[in-house]
Amino acid sequence: MKPLSLSLRLPLQSIVRRFVVNREVRLLLIHLFIWVTISLVQYYLMVRFVPVGKAPAGTAVIYQYASQPFVYLQITLLMNLIFVVCVHGCYWFYRWVFDRDRRWSAPVFFVFAVSLFIGFAFLMGIYAGIFERHIDQAMVVSSISFSWVYALVFTFVRAYRQQKRDQQRLVQQKTHAELAALKAQVNPHFLFNTLNNLYGTALTGDSDRTAVGIEHLSGVMRHMVEESKRDRTPIGKEIKFLEDTIELHQMRVPRLDTIRIHSIMRWDGLQAEIAPLLLVSFIENAFKYGISMSQPCFVDIRLTVEQGQLSFRCRNSIIPTNRLGASTGTGIDNVQQRLQLIYPKRHTLTIQEENDVFDVTLTIVL
Repeated sequence: MKPLSLSLRLPLQSIVRRFVVNREVRLLLIHLFIWVTISLVQYYLMVRFVPVGKAPAGTAVIYQYASQPFVYLQITLLMNLIFVVCVHGCYWFYRWVFDRDRRWSAPVFFVFAVSLFIGFAFLMGIYAGIFERHIDQAMVVSSISFSWVYALVFTFVRAYRQQKRDQQRLVQQKTHAELAALKAQVNPHFLFNTLNNLYGTALTGDSDRTAVGIEHLSGVMRHMVEESKRDRTPIGKEIKFLEDTIELHQMRVPRLDTIRIHSIMRWDGLQAEIAPLLLVSFIENAFKYGISMSQPCFVDIRLTVEQGQLSFRCRNSIIPTNRLGASTGTGIDNVQQRLQLIYPKRHTLTIQEENDVFDVTLTIVL
C-alpha cells in the first residue's frame, strides 16, 4: 500500500502541472504581467520625475505610497489581477454562451455586458474606499468606460481570432482526410492494373519474364506501402518507382515496329521531395488506353527535375477501340485533386486531346 502522503502528492502535482501548462492560464498571467509592468513604470516615472503639485488627476494615490514601493506593488498586483480576471472572464463567458449556438446567446451576453459595467462601477467604489479618497466623477466614468470597452474589445478580437484558427484547423483536417481517401483509392487502382499485366504475361508461358515482373512488382509495392504513409518522398525514390512501373507495363507489350515506347527521366541530384504516387496514374492511363496490337501507337514519357522544379510530360496515342474500356476516371481526377490540395498555386497542369494524341503537361515547384 502506498503511503498517504505520496498518494496525495501525485494528484496534486498533476493538478498543478495541468494548471501551469493550460493555455488560458498562461495568457492570463502574461496579461497580468503587462498591466503590472505598466503600473510600476508609471509609479517610478511619477515619483522620480513629476512633482506632487503637477501630478495629473487620479494619480495622487501614487504619492501616498511613494515611500512604500512594496506595499504599492501588492496593491497594484491585487487590483490588476481583479481587472485581468474580469476581462478574461468576459471572454470565457462569451465562448461558453456562443459555443452552444442557442437563440438566447446574444441576449444573455448583452445582459452580462451590462452587469459587467455595473461590476466595474462597484470595483471602482471599492478602490475609492480602500484608498479613502474622493475621486472626481468624470474620472470615475472614464475609468469605468475604459475598463468596460477594453474587456469587450478584448473579447471580440480574441473570439474572432479563435474562430479563424478553428476554421483553419477544420480546413487542415478536411485536407488530411481527403488526401488519405485519395491515397486509398490510388493504391488498389494501380495494383489491379499491374496484376492484370502480369496475368497476361503468365498466360504466354514465359516464366522468366513473369519472374522478373514479380520482382519489379515487389519493389513497386514496397514503395507504395512504405512511401504512401508519408506526405513527401525523396524524388530519387519516386523516379525509381516510376521506372519500375514503366518496365512492368512494357513487359506485356510485344516488340512490334508499330509500337513505340520512349521514356526519359532526368534529375540534377539536388535534394527534393514530392508527394508520393502523384504521377503514376498518367503513366497507367498512357499504357492502358494508348497501346494497340493492331494499329500504330506510341507512349512518350519525359520527366525532368532541376533546381527544385519538376517538369513532366506524358503523351500517348488515342486508340478509339480502347475508349470502350475507359475507366471511371479515379486516376487522373485524384491527381488533380491532390495537386490542388498539396501544391496550391505551385503547379500547372494541362491535359489536351488533339490529333488523336492525349497530352499531359505538368510542372510543380517542389
